[in-house]
Amino acid sequence: MVRPNYNKTKIMMNYSEYTAQIMSDPSYYGSECSTADAAAICERLAALITDAFPGIEVRTWNDTIGGSAATLGPDQSVCDEINLWISSNWTAAL
Repeated sequence: MVRPNYNKTKIMMNYSEYTAQIMSDPSYYGSECSTADAAAICERLAALITDAFPGIEVRTWNDTIGGSAATLGPDQSVCDEINLWISSNWTAAL
C-alpha cells in the first residue's frame, strides 16, 4: 500500500476537515458482487482510508441516495491527493 505524500515540507496528521466518499453499489465492484460483499468491501476500504488519513470521515453513497466519489475538504490539492491514493489502493479492500 502506498502511503500519502503531500507537501514535502509539512505532512498533515489530522484530516478531520475532509470527507472521502466511496461507492456502496454492488455492481460497482463486479457483476457477481452481492450487497453483503459490497458492504464488507466498503468497511475494509473505509478502514484503509482512515488508517492512511487519520481523522477523515468516510461516507458511502450509491445511485439511490446520491453522492459522488470526490473527496470533500478545504484544500483541493489535498482532496486530489486523497482521491489519487484511494484510486491507487482501493483494490486492497477486495
